[in-house]
Formats: sequence, C-alpha cells, structure tokens
Amino acid sequence: MKTSVTSVHLLDGGTLDVESSVVVPGRRYGRRLTVPVQMFLVGTSGGYVLVDTGNDPAVIDDPVAAWGPRLAGAARPRMEPRHHPVEQLGLLGLSPADVTMVVYTHLHHDHAGGGRLFTDAVHVVQRTEHRWALDPDPPAAGAYLPSDLSPPRSWRLVDGDRHVLPGISLVHTPGHTPGHQSVMLWDVPDLGNIIVAGDAINTHENIATDAPPGITTDAVAASFSMRRLTALADATDAIVVAGHDLQQFQAMPKAPDRLVRTARWPAGDLD
Repeated sequence: MKTSVTSVHLLDGGTLDVESSVVVPGRRYGRRLTVPVQMFLVGTSGGYVLVDTGNDPAVIDDPVAAWGPRLAGAARPRMEPRHHPVEQLGLLGLSPADVTMVVYTHLHHDHAGGGRLFTDAVHVVQRTEHRWALDPDPPAAGAYLPSDLSPPRSWRLVDGDRHVLPGISLVHTPGHTPGHQSVMLWDVPDLGNIIVAGDAINTHENIATDAPPGITTDAVAASFSMRRLTALADATDAIVVAGHDLQQFQAMPKAPDRLVRTARWPAGDLD
C-alpha cells in the first residue's frame, strides 16, 4: 500500500538537564547532560499526526509547580515560550485543531505533557503503557504525572505492532517502559524511511556501547528492543532518530523546514 505520509517536521520542545547515566547507564555518573525534547509532526494525505507532545507547557513559568520539586530537580527543564507546542505548530501556520492524531512513544512527562492541548485528536498509545501510567510501580511512578493523562480524551489503545495509517507503523519496543513503542515512517518524500525511536534508544551511544537506556523497567527487554530497531533500520535503510541525542538533534532541520535526506545526520555521543 502506498504511503500516505507527505512530510515530517521536527518540533523543538526545549531541553532537559539530566544526570548522564540515566541516558547511557554506567557512563559519566554524576555529570549533568543537556538532552533535547522532541516532537514530530507528520503530514499525511488525510491530516496531521503528532508523535509525542513534549513537556507540560506550564514548566515555562514554574517547573516546580507543574512537576513538583523532585522531578523538576532531577530533569531540569529549559523551556521557553517559543518551545510551546502551539508556537511550534504556528511556525507552519497550524494550530492544535489541525492535528487529527497524537501518537505517544510512551507517557513520561517529557513525551506526554502537551497532550491536553489536542482536544480534537485521537490519542494513540499501547494499552500496556496506558495501564502502567495510571498505576505504575512506585520506583517508576515519578516520571508519570496524572495531569498529563487528564482531562479525559479520545484514547485509542493498541496491542503490539500496528499499522495506524498507510506509511505509519507502530513498533512495540518495551523495556524503557512496559508499553513503549517506536514509530516507523515509510517512503517519506525526499526522506525515505525513518524510525522515531523514542526512548528505546536515547542516543546513538546506546547503540555503540550496546547499552540500553539508563532508566528501564526491564533491561533485558530494552536490549532486545534496541537491537530490533537497529536490525529494522539496517534492513530498510532507515534513519534512526534517537530520543535524546543532542548532537543529532542539532544537525537536523527544525520547523518550519521539513526533514529531508540530504546527508546522514551525525550519530552523537555524550562527549
């Protein structure tokens, strides 16, 4: 089936300042690291699909009030008004009403914080992730915020791999969270195939060192998921966009420019 994808734009959601071993385990413990917060706007012949929604925009004014002191201290957001999802969409002459579907790689605070803005969209997430986010184990609870799942919205809960639209595939990649999923975009004009890995691959250093993300609910599953994505990329000549790779992020075109495959974007490490 021919792809329905017509374009992909990278939206800039600001950055987080985090302890580096949560990105690549065992590396540079105690050092602070700047990582990007990314959103991807996928144009299709039937409307716009947004992959992830970034931080809660309330952190622009008061991170502690929005997230609480513990999370705001651990993942220190650097988010300006220009990083607000509405402002990012505005670069393309769009508004939240133009987004017909929101796909979440997972429901952590830096991926689901803007979801409430998209009241007219269908919100797609793995069923396992939705259930876990509502009642996570205590050690994992800090990255999930009840405010990111409210008010009620039109959820579409999926189980495992799924084609949601021609040219848009969900790839179940558990490990970072039980219901994490990555997004494969097929045959994008002037781009080819692209894998939005989410936090299944934080940076390309995870691949180089064969080390899954530093935060996992199942490290073995996380390792298998990362290897599954790299094998898929090799088999399909796909570009892997890591979830928090600053060097790669800086090299990629940002909205209002669309993503094109003019060259391989560099695979960054933490140095």
